Amino acid sequence: MKYKHVLLAVNFDANAKYLVMKAAEQAKAHQALLSVIHIDPDFTELYEGVREFNPAEYDESVHSQSVQDMAVLLKEADYPIFKHIFYAGYVEDQIIKAIEEFEVDLLVFGHHESSWFHQLTMSSSEPLLRKMPCDLLFIRVER
Repeated sequence: MKYKHVLLAVNFDANAKYLVMKAAEQAKAHQALLSVIHIDPDFTELYEGVREFNPAEYDESVHSQSVQDMAVLLKEADYPIFKHIFYAGYVEDQIIKAIEEFEVDLLVFGHHESSWFHQLTMSSSEPLLRKMPCDLLFIRVER
């Protein structure tokens, strides 16, 4: 099965660059579109929902530091970014909205190793997994 649109869900943390490169590898292998979605913590008080970053209409005053930093990181992907999406609000709802809106068929995100007890009782990704409308690829990352 060839994927047509790969979406990377990523936070701007120490693992972000690694995850961008791994998602780009998947997109290249499938000759698929590559999009990135991340949370913009500076925006959550002003707006809830999914927004797109368009470099052609870039205005530094409108975008927070996390969006600007992610745009710089994405330039290193060595693969064209179809959509750079950022969101505020509940993670599960916003990712699923983006998957449906942009017809994503593979979601890529990092996963920290944790105990089975933690995964069963406290995993933030568990509700997302139950409702996911596309395939998932977990990339193991360091804590």
